[in-house]
Amino acid sequence: MKIIVELILTSMLMLGIASFYSKEIIIFINLMKTKMFFGEATRNREKDTEEKDAVRKKYRKSRDRLIRLIDIAFGIKHKNAPIIFCTASVIPAFLVFAVLAGRISPLLVFCASGFTAAMPSLITALRLKAFRIKSSKEGEILLNELIDNYKINYFNMQQAIEITAVTIEEAPNCKRLLFDLSRGINKSGGSEEVKYLIDDFRFAVDTSWAGILADNMYFALVSGIRVSEALGDLLKTVSKAKEVEEISGRENNEAGLILKYLVPICYLMTVIGGIKYFGLSGKEFLKYQFGTEAGLGWFIAASVIYGFALFAKKFLSEKKLDL
Repeated sequence: MKIIVELILTSMLMLGIASFYSKEIIIFINLMKTKMFFGEATRNREKDTEEKDAVRKKYRKSRDRLIRLIDIAFGIKHKNAPIIFCTASVIPAFLVFAVLAGRISPLLVFCASGFTAAMPSLITALRLKAFRIKSSKEGEILLNELIDNYKINYFNMQQAIEITAVTIEEAPNCKRLLFDLSRGINKSGGSEEVKYLIDDFRFAVDTSWAGILADNMYFALVSGIRVSEALGDLLKTVSKAKEVEEISGRENNEAGLILKYLVPICYLMTVIGGIKYFGLSGKEFLKYQFGTEAGLGWFIAASVIYGFALFAKKFLSEKKLDL
């Protein structure tokens, strides 16, 4: 009985205190609710910010890769290069689709539009491949100059790269790469930036010897390791690879010449044959070729196949000088 009385009195006391401080208690509860709400909102906002930062980082990385690719292929380094590239891919393809839609079969329309959209990418790939082939064959000259300047400048790789970029004349592609590398190293603030610049050089040439050279330059720049012997061995290997390439690289170019010149000549012969032997005028030939569904369809199909064949021939026939 005594315990029950004490509980009742304690409850009444607590109720009285709560009634007396009711306003303060309500304010405290509201404050806690607000804090919890804003805490959750802050966490959600931080999560959204992290997701947005990840998307921006991914976009920035893709944009930088495209800028680097266009810079290597065309020598154009501009922040708006990706926008121009995408515009050049989309607008001509849309125009081709608009012009040909309804005039030939849908399959040929899509093939022609797709080929037009792929043209900037194919041209960029061809330019990159041509640059890499030429750069790969400049390896012996580059290594000779770099090793000489490296030794003259007391094994200072940064100065060796700077001077080689100025003095090397018989290797224009590697000269351009060394200029970019030298300029970047002078502005770099640490080993991570140097690694990024070295990776650019490695990507631009894309050969085994360029990868080995890039690793040696990185270690010499960052750690100060003396790499003259390693570069000397690499020079000997590249020289031997060049000798082998010169002996085995005498290929027959008849297939390339046939593809490049015989196909257009054959088409020209059809024009001459149509006018001379079938009695068509030039105006009639153009009308039947481009004014009818069959004529235009065959012309589009032949042009697309011929274009792809040229690109394939270019990719497959020429090879880089590698180890």
